[in-house]
Amino acid sequence: MTRAHLLLLPLLLAACTPTPTPDPLPTPQNDDVPTVARPGRPDQPACTLIPAWLAALGGPRHLMDVNVRPAPLRAQATPSLYDQLLDVREAINLNYWGTSKVDLQALHEQAESGARTAFGNLRAAALSAQTDAFMNSYVDGVRDGHTYFLDAAAYRAFQDTRTAAPTPTPRLGVRWAPVPAEDGAVLLDAFPGAPAAQAGLRRGDTLLSVNGQPLSRQPGASDDAHAARLTGLLGQASAAGQPVTVAYRRAQGGTETTLSTTVTPRVLSSAVLPSAQTVAPGTVLLRLPTFATSGVADQVHALISGAQQSGAAHLIVDVRGNGGGLLSEAIGVAGALVGERAGETIETLDGQDVTFAYRAGQVLAGVRCDPTSPVLTVKTPARWTGRLTLLVNEGSASASEIVAQLAAQGGATLIGEPTYGVGNTVTVIGGLSGERGLSVTIGRANDLRGQPLSPDVTPSPATPDDLRALAHGHDLPLEAALK
Repeated sequence: MTRAHLLLLPLLLAACTPTPTPDPLPTPQNDDVPTVARPGRPDQPACTLIPAWLAALGGPRHLMDVNVRPAPLRAQATPSLYDQLLDVREAINLNYWGTSKVDLQALHEQAESGARTAFGNLRAAALSAQTDAFMNSYVDGVRDGHTYFLDAAAYRAFQDTRTAAPTPTPRLGVRWAPVPAEDGAVLLDAFPGAPAAQAGLRRGDTLLSVNGQPLSRQPGASDDAHAARLTGLLGQASAAGQPVTVAYRRAQGGTETTLSTTVTPRVLSSAVLPSAQTVAPGTVLLRLPTFATSGVADQVHALISGAQQSGAAHLIVDVRGNGGGLLSEAIGVAGALVGERAGETIETLDGQDVTFAYRAGQVLAGVRCDPTSPVLTVKTPARWTGRLTLLVNEGSASASEIVAQLAAQGGATLIGEPTYGVGNTVTVIGGLSGERGLSVTIGRANDLRGQPLSPDVTPSPATPDDLRALAHGHDLPLEAALK
């Protein structure tokens, strides 16, 4: 899983970066990067009505685990290494609030000296693949996995995924992965109401061919090349919106059968919301694909209410592959699982902290150092009181990790693999001079007791989310939960 998998929806965070004054005219002697003083964190929260950094996002309702800020403005028509060094110095010194123990000022000075040695006059040093490699090493020196440099290609790809208008492309409505060391694409999700599910496909089915084209591994192809080929074949088959014939394998009860069905792709106008199904007598599986859309918490409460009315005694919440999203939705979901334990406080360098807390069907934000401002209201609040299990894997990140930790504090059992490891931070990804990018940790997350949340959750013992086993009829974490 790459960093790009955690990037969700576009937001703006301009308040964290002050508008700089125009740089002096470049001269050979004037390439010293200005010192940027790093402020200390106040002893007490600022208690402003709405913190400046949060107001720039549109308020607490729009805060996500990954946010976006624009590039700083510089006077030079052609950015140089000098500009990038200054951009990074400002962004890190004025915003960074992670757990790194590195002496940041010493890091900046070492980077400036090293850059001058490697590239000469910093204002005359044109940006290139070599300067990108240098900047990558420099930012990695912060020793924070969520603070990193993006070269031009990576930043452009990030912008495309976050700011481009969605294209009305017909889709099958599935999430899949290549079967390790085998042919085919195993379905991780066949979303309810989407074309694939309506045609009878479901999680664990393995697509073997599309319109007669085998989804086989090419001799000598790497895993990445094989995945790219499958993406191309499936994408091309669905993009035209014409009926697609798929052959697939279904494993059930120890028997594997090859079947065929026709799926007619269509444009999916609505976001993927949680769904539920009874997987054993008295046991309901609640699948949460994402927190990156409104309505997730509402749907979870409604599904839990339905499970309780049906007499279910065991709820399995599946957040495997859920990369996070809106914190208000995540806290609203946690409220259905652990009640008023649900919440967190985001600490920032400037002391303008904000608390999210679930209270009686509402998610409140602490814009006055106390959670009093409603940012989300659940239509029909529910509270699960039976046995609770959460399924996690390495694709469970950010908001998923927060929900899993809060549920575990309330007595839930965690089953699966160690999670991705960003469940205790808020991150900003912003532009640098020269159309590069920088990710910076700007906030630390604590629970409502004031205790730091962990970056990840690790079920013990771990149960591998084995895709090859899934392709042959065994969802190992789910089977462990049912036992």
